[in-house]
Amino acid sequence: MPQDPAFPPLHEYALAHRCPTCGAEPSTPCDAPRKKAKIDRHNDNREQVGQPPLETNPLHLMHISRQDAGHRHYQRDLGKAPWPEDREPGRRYDTLDKLSGS
Repeated sequence: MPQDPAFPPLHEYALAHRCPTCGAEPSTPCDAPRKKAKIDRHNDNREQVGQPPLETNPLHLMHISRQDAGHRHYQRDLGKAPWPEDREPGRRYDTLDKLSGS
């Protein structure tokens, strides 16, 4: 599914929340050494067969509980935004700035 330009990427929504699993503060990455190690192992295997490493999706380095919080926030913003055909071009309809300000 392509990213809607009226909203920031999902990893920004997840990073806007405190991680309930590891306690990482908003805007700081999760302390998820096993997730990082899994990605490193995968890229090491790719390197051994002569393939370049894959670009890591920032969501893959976050705990699922934090991803869920970001997804719920995105869904609320999406539900409150005007229909796509009624949106102003170039305008973002997210509430991330309000979350950080509270």
